[in-house]
Amino acid sequence: MIELNERQTAKYLVQKIEEVLKEYDIALEQVLTVTCDNGANMLAAVKELDKHVQMITADKLFVDEDDFENNDELFNDLINELSTKVSLIRCAVHTLQLAVTDAIKAVDNRIRSLTNVAKNCRKMSYKPSFDLKNIPLPPLYSRTRWGGIFEMISNFYDHEDFYRDLGKQFKELDLLENWGFIHDYKNAFQPVYVATKEMQGQHVSLGDFYIHWLRCMMHVKQQPRNDLTKALGDSLEKRLHQLKKNLAFKAALLIDPRFNYISSVVLTPDEKAETRKFIISTSKRIESLKPNQTTQQLKIPEQPTATSSLDDFMTSLFGGSPPAVLQSDSENTFLKQLNALDLETHQNYKYDIWKHWIARKDSHPELSEIALTIMTVPATQVSVERAFSALALVLSPARTKLSVQNLASILTIKLNEELLHEVIPKMSSCQKSKSKST
Repeated sequence: MIELNERQTAKYLVQKIEEVLKEYDIALEQVLTVTCDNGANMLAAVKELDKHVQMITADKLFVDEDDFENNDELFNDLINELSTKVSLIRCAVHTLQLAVTDAIKAVDNRIRSLTNVAKNCRKMSYKPSFDLKNIPLPPLYSRTRWGGIFEMISNFYDHEDFYRDLGKQFKELDLLENWGFIHDYKNAFQPVYVATKEMQGQHVSLGDFYIHWLRCMMHVKQQPRNDLTKALGDSLEKRLHQLKKNLAFKAALLIDPRFNYISSVVLTPDEKAETRKFIISTSKRIESLKPNQTTQQLKIPEQPTATSSLDDFMTSLFGGSPPAVLQSDSENTFLKQLNALDLETHQNYKYDIWKHWIARKDSHPELSEIALTIMTVPATQVSVERAFSALALVLSPARTKLSVQNLASILTIKLNEELLHEVIPKMSSCQKSKSKST
């Protein structure tokens, strides 16, 4: 985490990102995705990062102009290499909040009315009533956090009898005309609230995020008589459609037997072909970054241009297309395994996809490697928000003179506590080795 002292333009953000990567000895070519919110500056920054990676790739692939003459294959390979390298992942939690915002615009006046009641409850004259029944005050909220609205309305919903009695005594706390709306809102947005909490876990992969989103949509659609669920359901579908355009997301679905299995239509044939190319390209990138190893070229098998006369004769008898030309197993093992993902057995939504690919490390080494890489892509930027919260706790008013280096060190330890039990023994053994050598 670093302090930004200038206007946060896309160019400035890219500069700072590259500085941080350099500090931790991470090459720009190692960046596969960037998960961020829908801020215009961040979206532009990711596009700029992608251009930088493409320029690095172009330098490595530079050839003389004469090599391009009458060489369509070389030209097409270069075009593929210069395609998008850094994928933008829109934060699922932020996108879910946008879906809710879309749906509640039409009922903003009703929410304002309930908010006024929540504010009036804080008057000293009503405090004894809440204390007597041990009822918590309805929480107020930030306009940028829809979850606060839900928690306020849930307070009314959970203590309905108390508020009904209170409304009879005090007119400004009367919710008589709002109880129908309170019930509809609570029931409609409960699944979204639960999904939001689930997506705030330590690490939510793209596949797990999809499970949470689909379950949320299912529960919303199971309430057809609720006036609020139609707009909410439409908004959830619209926002999900936008998220599914991302190639990294499609790759996460392709490698996951909870979504991609025999006869599954989670991706169209064209989407599958495009996603396989993305996986192959990413696998090439991984191989090229490995030290002291020769990159294994993975080629997409082409359609045969010629067959034997017997093959042609048999095809004319039985119909269909000519047979594919057989190639060596060493060339096609990866591609065969990649295509075989469409023949997986359908697994239930609780299936542990991480263990699934760990178990295939020996039988599917290349494919397992890329699958595990895709599964590490975070679907949300909750970890960033969690880091900001940790910063507020560390950089308290009593510790304002902390140096930048000390602050960074404290945050590194605080945000990686689960790794300490592995790091400390290694540090101890390292210190002992140094002592013996001296």
